[in-house]
Amino acid sequence: MILELGKKLKLARINNGLSRKQVAELTGVSVAMIGHYETGERAPSLSILVKLAAQYKVSLDYLLDNNLTSDSISLDGLTTKQKQIIKQTIECFRDLSS
Repeated sequence: MILELGKKLKLARINNGLSRKQVAELTGVSVAMIGHYETGERAPSLSILVKLAAQYKVSLDYLLDNNLTSDSISLDGLTTKQKQIIKQTIECFRDLSS
C-alpha cells in the first residue's frame, strides 16, 4: 500500500507543477523525506498526509484508496471553474433521470 501511495503522491505533485523542494517548504518536512514518501520507503503521518492532500488538491480517499471504482473520475489538474462546470453537468444528467 505504501508504494501505491507514493506513486499517487508523486503524480499529484507533478500534476500541480511543484518541485520536491517546494512541497517540503509548504509542509515543513525535508526534501529527502518527500522523496521517501514518493518512493514508498516511508509513510507520511496523518497530519502531513492532510497537508499534502490540501497542497495537491486531492482527497485523502484518493490517496489512500487502492481500489477506486470504475465510476471514479479524477479532477486532478483542473481549475476550480472547470471542476464546477463538470459538477454542474453531472447534476444536469441526474435531473434528467429523475
